[in-house]
Amino acid sequence: MFWALIAVVVLQKNILENKYLIGVALLIILALLVVHTILYYLNFYFYVDGDEFILKKGYLRKKTLTIPLERIQSVNTKQNLIQQILDILTLEIDTAGTVAKELKIHALEKPYADTLNNLLSKGKAAESEEESEETAEISKVEEKLVLALSPSDLLKIGISQNHIRTALIIIAFGMQTFNQVQDLFEEKAEEYSGELINFMSSSSLALILFMVIFFLIISVLFSLFRTLFKYFDFKLLKREKAIRIQSGLVNKRNVLMPYNKIQELNWETGPVKQIFGIYNLVFKQAVSGQSRRNQLVDAPGCLKNHLELLKTDLFGEEILNKSPKIFTDKYYFRRLWLLSGWLPALIVTPFFYAEWILWIAGPAWLMLSAGYSFLILQKRYFRINNKQVRISKGAVAHKWKQMENYKIQSVKFRQTIFQKRRSLASLQLTNASGSMAIPYINESVARQIYNYLLYHAETSKKSWM
Repeated sequence: MFWALIAVVVLQKNILENKYLIGVALLIILALLVVHTILYYLNFYFYVDGDEFILKKGYLRKKTLTIPLERIQSVNTKQNLIQQILDILTLEIDTAGTVAKELKIHALEKPYADTLNNLLSKGKAAESEEESEETAEISKVEEKLVLALSPSDLLKIGISQNHIRTALIIIAFGMQTFNQVQDLFEEKAEEYSGELINFMSSSSLALILFMVIFFLIISVLFSLFRTLFKYFDFKLLKREKAIRIQSGLVNKRNVLMPYNKIQELNWETGPVKQIFGIYNLVFKQAVSGQSRRNQLVDAPGCLKNHLELLKTDLFGEEILNKSPKIFTDKYYFRRLWLLSGWLPALIVTPFFYAEWILWIAGPAWLMLSAGYSFLILQKRYFRINNKQVRISKGAVAHKWKQMENYKIQSVKFRQTIFQKRRSLASLQLTNASGSMAIPYINESVARQIYNYLLYHAETSKKSWM
């Protein structure tokens, strides 16, 4: 945690002049860390009281967190490299209304962590000696292996990642690093940046093309390494009414998700994924606004049969395919093309109208944006019946979202003045994990769906969590 302080000590030469002061400062920091750790440990404890999990911590500012067991969404375990050496785990408890980082229990022995994990995942406390014994044996529940990723599967997943997004991440990280280093080495940074600009301006087109290709190769390699670290030894296992996912090379994760806690299932594929015949699945659970990203549990490299098996387990027998596809109106294409094609071109034209390259790039941009908008329109449709709704979207990639109607929390009916003139409207369906949009459909159809889903949500007796 004190890497920033160490960096300052190393980089600032005037601090290094007083060796005695540095030694004293480090000893004081070490003593404070030891005292803090001991006090924190002595004041950190947790227990199950009735149907509530209670965690107390802090010595100067004490905190008490009380969580009903039935409100626990999932109980996850993680293991970083040091924890793997010490054979201990970190237990994370996710709820729909609490920031996840406040619900971490570090350094639990594995057998104890497994027992606590299964107890909390049951959603109720053990009320008798027999139930206590039953809870202790839950970790031995028979599990069925659904998916295990081999090294060749990891290679396919890495190759099929979004390398443009990876490249942008690398560029952003590089710019941030350069800005930070520039403050310490301002003269050298300006010198090197000036040399780079001169080199790029005097380089031939072939050299620039080579550098672009080289940078894309770096992006692909980065995606491969990221896939290896995140999904190494990936296994998706199924037990009765629950899914367990484990993966990770340096930081191992183990997530147990009961079926009833999953709010929606997302899956997607793309041109490269279609060649390999794989899908990327995302299980979404109930979240608060502050911990939304932490609640996304993904399963890459799934084949068609894995997808169908999990859909059947979560939603029952496939019946949505019998419902007709309702496509977004063609007016949506005109709106997309205007915003992504014509509007940027019209904004840029007054500044570069005299440049000959604009007369080539302008029409090319309009054609590309038209093609992109057309792809979006083709994939924008939904299916609905009296139990479930599935929404399709995408452009180059194809994405689907599916959930059960009784888990809908709210339905919004939206209509702009431009939509009203054409008898169109949009719907937004919200559940505890996020929202789904159904844009630009027939107004009468939208009102029927709006009224039915609201009625269904208000009258359903099923528990959404």
